[in-house]
Amino acid sequence: MSNNKIYGAKGNLLKAVVLLHPGEVLGEELEARNISQKDFAVKLGLRPSHLNELIKGKRHVSAIIALKLEKHLRIDAAFWMRLQMDYDLKMARKQVKVA
Repeated sequence: MSNNKIYGAKGNLLKAVVLLHPGEVLGEELEARNISQKDFAVKLGLRPSHLNELIKGKRHVSAIIALKLEKHLRIDAAFWMRLQMDYDLKMARKQVKVA
């Protein structure tokens, strides 16, 4: 997701694997803005349970949801889609390593 590179003391490239679901970011954003999940779900036209599952990382951010988030939070839809893509790729890499 980031183009920043971090090098260790020996000059070797360090790779940090941070598994961050976009729902976690959304939950923190709602908390910072003091917005209840239930109220926000209504604004988005979602069931509160659907939004809660997204925040818990059990659902993905679709393009439609990303656009709704952009409209109501003023955070670019592309940001949410990049978070989701990065999360999906890291999960897939993890699965491929296990297999």
